[in-house]
Formats: sequence, structure tokens, C-alpha cells
Amino acid sequence: MPMRNHLSALLFFLLVLLYFSGFYQAVQSSVISAVILTLLLPVLFWRLVKPVDNQAEITRILLLESGFNLLCVVALLHLLPLALMDKAFMVFFVLQAGGFLLVQRRKKAWLSFAVSVCLSFAILVWISQAGQTQVLDSGQLQLFSTAVPWQLKAIYTLWLLQLLLVEYRYILPKVTILLAHLASLTIALQAEDFFHARIVTASHFLFLSLCFDFKNRDWGGREFAVLPSLVAIQKPNIAKWINYTGLGLALLCALHLASGLVIFPQ
Repeated sequence: MPMRNHLSALLFFLLVLLYFSGFYQAVQSSVISAVILTLLLPVLFWRLVKPVDNQAEITRILLLESGFNLLCVVALLHLLPLALMDKAFMVFFVLQAGGFLLVQRRKKAWLSFAVSVCLSFAILVWISQAGQTQVLDSGQLQLFSTAVPWQLKAIYTLWLLQLLLVEYRYILPKVTILLAHLASLTIALQAEDFFHARIVTASHFLFLSLCFDFKNRDWGGREFAVLPSLVAIQKPNIAKWINYTGLGLALLCALHLASGLVIFPQ
């Protein structure tokens, strides 16, 4: 049974990775494709949405990230000056970060809150050092004309892991949500524009998660994409260890980013 569990989890991850890769390439292929896939598709198929756990929060994030997708389309079509689009993208990041901080404050998840503060700080440093958003010759968008520094990518990865392994540990040992977000993150880490790729694929998955209850242990079968060894993470001491480790590493990356020793990928 453990071998079957691991194989099903691996199969799910690879299939989602392949699907997200194709989805993101399709979005990048043309503005029309971006409009259809990121804006119209959720509207046309909203009737498929059904009651799921944490639906209100998922819907809030989906609406906000759909706003980001709309901003990307506006930028690609040059409907507004790029200088104005930069301000709009800044507002998005403020709302996105502020939303997570408010939710974590309400839950009194202070260690997770601290990691989110590190992420918000890193995004602020990146934006302050960047230039104006550009539409590349390939037709792709590059936010603030500057590649996301590796420190910010590292902090975001740590933030996502603590979110999935600590705040949403009640879903474990079902790893469908965990693996889907890791697949989305993998696509983003390889993309020219990290946040664009991450938000495009993540927002699509959020919509799918409203249509299919991936968190449900019975989805795909009770043993499908289930890793029993991860049950240990539900113990408070293990969760705290993950949080403290993530916070420590995030602080180191944030300090390195702020020191001015920023290494941008080529």
C-alpha cells in the first residue's frame, strides 16, 4: 500500500506539472488566449462551482488574482501607460500581502505572520530596486522590468511551504493541494516572470479547486495521493519546528536581499 500511495502521488504531481506547463504556454501564446483562459473560462464555467471547505477564502484570493490577470492583459494590449500599470501592480501586491497578513493575524498564527512580513518586505525591496514593467519582444510581460531575485524566490518558497504544511496541515496526509501548488511553483521558478507564471497557474488551480474538492480524502480514492508519513506534521511540535526553520531561513534571505548583495538570474 505505501508504494501505491507514493506512485499515485508522483503520478498526480507529474500530470499536474504537465497540465500547468501546457496551460501557461497557452496563456503566453497570445493575448486572446490569455483573455479566454484567465478571465473568461472561470466566468463561463462558474456554474460548476460547488460548496467546498474554505470556499470564502479561496473565492477571495481567486477574485484578487483574476484582477492581476486582467491587469496583465491591459498591459499587453497597451491600453494604459505602463507607468500607470506599475502603480496598479503595486496595489495588487499590497492587497495580496495585506489579505494574508490580516487572515493570519485573525487566526493568531504569529509565526506564519512573521514569514509573511518577510515576504512582503522582500517584495518591497524588489519593487524599489526595479524599473518600469516591460512587454518583451517575445510578447511576454516582465513585471517592473527586472527578474525576481533568488532571495525573493527562496522566501516565497518558504512562505508557501509553511502555508501548506502548517496552516493547512489538517488536509494531510492527502497531498493533492500540496503537490498542485508545488507543480505551479516549479513552473514559476523556470519562467522569465516568476510572479506572472505563479499567479496564472495558481489562480487556475483555485478555480478548479472550487469545482473539484481536492482536499477531500475520498477524491480520487481514499488512498490516492496519500502519504501516511506526513501525518506526523499534524503534531504541534513538528509544525512549530517547520515554522521556526522557515522563519529563520526567510530572515536570512531577507537580510541578504536588503544588504544590497542582490544576485539577479541571467
